[in-house]
Amino acid sequence: MMGEPDPPAADSRKPRVSRLMLVQVGLTLAAFAYLIHISDVDALLRSFRSAPLWGVPAQVLTLFAVMFAGAVRWRFLLSAYGARLKPPLLRLFKLQLIGLFYNLMPGAVGGDVIRGVVSRDAFGDRLSAGLAVVFVERVLGLIGLMFLVVAVLALHPIRGLGLSTWVLALGVVGCGCALAGIALARRFADKLPRVIGTQLQDLPALSNLPAFGLALIVSITNQALVGVMGHLAIAPLAPQVQLLDSLALAPLAFAAIFFPLTVAGAGTRDAAMVALYGMLGVPRAQALTAS
Repeated sequence: MMGEPDPPAADSRKPRVSRLMLVQVGLTLAAFAYLIHISDVDALLRSFRSAPLWGVPAQVLTLFAVMFAGAVRWRFLLSAYGARLKPPLLRLFKLQLIGLFYNLMPGAVGGDVIRGVVSRDAFGDRLSAGLAVVFVERVLGLIGLMFLVVAVLALHPIRGLGLSTWVLALGVVGCGCALAGIALARRFADKLPRVIGTQLQDLPALSNLPAFGLALIVSITNQALVGVMGHLAIAPLAPQVQLLDSLALAPLAFAAIFFPLTVAGAGTRDAAMVALYGMLGVPRAQALTAS
C-alpha cells in the first residue's frame, strides 16, 4: 500500500550493529583469555585472596569523586559557552553516573550522546549545541590527561617513560595549542573541510574564558583522582608502587575504556595495566588483580 514505510530499509542497519557487538564481545573475551593464559593462575588466585576488602569501597568512593569532578567540569563548560539554563550540579552528577553506565556498553560513547541530548535545553533546545559541549568536555579531559602525565613523568621519571623538562615544556605548549584550537574552532569552521567544519559550527561561542580555565583545572584534578583510584587498587598488592607512579600510569591505562573494538575498553585496559605497572616490576598477577 502507498504511504507505508519500507521495512527492509529500516532493518538494513541491524546486521551491522550486531556484527560490531559480536566483534567487541569476542575481542574482549579473547583479550581476557590471553591475559589469563600468560599469567600464573595460582599466583592470580593468591593475589585475589590477598587483596584487602576495604579496597573496593574505597575505589568506588573515589570513582564517585571522579564523576562529581566531571559534573563540575561540565557545569563550568556550560557557563563558558553561554548556556541559557544551567542544570543544578546534582542533576549533572546524576547524568554523569547514567552516562558512565551507558559508556560501559558496547560503543563506549552512548552515555555521552545521552548527556548531550538531555542537556540541549541549556541552549534553548539546540541539540547540536549540547552534543558539541559534551564533545569539548571529552577533549578537555584528554588534554587534562596529557598535562598530568607529562608533568608527573618530567618531575618523577619512571623507567622507560621518563621525560625531560624540555618535553614538559613542549607538552605545555601542545596543550595550550589544543586549548586555543578549541576556543577558536568556531571562527575557523568555514575554512575547514565540510565534515569537520559543519560540526564545529554547531559549537556555541566561547563567552566566559575564566569558566573555561576552571574547567581545565578540574580536568587535571579529575585525572589525578583516576590515578588515586588506580593506586588504591595496586598499592596493597605492590607496595613498591608510589602514588606519583599511579598518577601517571593509572590514567593512561583507564583511557583505554574508549578503545572502540572491545566493550568499554575491557581487556585492553587490563593489558595496559599489566604492561605499564610491569615497568615497575609489578608481577602480572598483581597488576591483573588490581585492574
